[in-house]
Amino acid sequence: MSGWDPGGARKGGKAYVILRFLRIEQVFFSLPMAYMGAFLAIRGIPSIRVLLLILSALFFLRMAGITMDNLADREIDAANPRTRTRPLVTGAITVREAWVMILVGMIGFFLSAYLVNEWTLIFSPVVGAVVLSYPYMKRFTSFANYHLAAIQGLAVFSGAVASDGLKFHTLTQVVSNVPWLFVVSTILWAVGFDLYNHIPDAQFDREMGLHSFAVLLGGRALTFAGLNQLSSVLLAVGGDLVYSLGPISYAATVLHGLVMLAAYYFASRKGDFGRAFYYNIYSSVILGLGIILNVALLS
Repeated sequence: MSGWDPGGARKGGKAYVILRFLRIEQVFFSLPMAYMGAFLAIRGIPSIRVLLLILSALFFLRMAGITMDNLADREIDAANPRTRTRPLVTGAITVREAWVMILVGMIGFFLSAYLVNEWTLIFSPVVGAVVLSYPYMKRFTSFANYHLAAIQGLAVFSGAVASDGLKFHTLTQVVSNVPWLFVVSTILWAVGFDLYNHIPDAQFDREMGLHSFAVLLGGRALTFAGLNQLSSVLLAVGGDLVYSLGPISYAATVLHGLVMLAAYYFASRKGDFGRAFYYNIYSSVILGLGIILNVALLS
């Protein structure tokens, strides 16, 4: 599936094109991670208000982030046969419309952060800056893969701050209550699935002067992705132990790892990077829901 592209839209009405452009289904692999952080931070069930505001913040931030990514890369995408059907390339979405989506997304994100608590508002410019700067990192460094992965880790961090921020008065208190093992585990997981996007384009990226670990490592990039995800599972097991989680969480962690192993198989043996990418979405949902359920039952 070397021609696979999650952001392409060959046909359909305006609403469908926008949904494909935003890759709206991918909100749901960040959401379990954010909710996981929220449940772990308070070792209980956050209020419906907080949960809805986390969803709102993620949606609007994704709108701004993915639009900026496509806007920054529209000339690159036009030159890449795999990405020529993206809406900003075909004109199905105009540059003016893209800037409006970025503006609406950032306003919605900051408003959501403001409505949660003081600390989410304080951290929101940092989170926004990390998300909006990502598209330009691959022009300079292979660590752009970790930059993207850090955005997923920030979902866990932000969920924790959203749920426990009202309880604490100092930065040290807020930061110390973040489930850092799961933040780092999420980052390492995300490096792997991001490379499933970059490996099929490694030759093209090399010719364009773009950077990623797929370009840097060549044929060893897939092994590098697997090692990151193996480390992710080990850290998640450590998190289960440190945070005294129960059998549901352990089972979810194991299944999370097995699904990632299946994704690695499809990428390495079948060359099916599209299926590998989406299996990683399933793995994040499994881990997030398992931990959420475990915490909810113990609270």
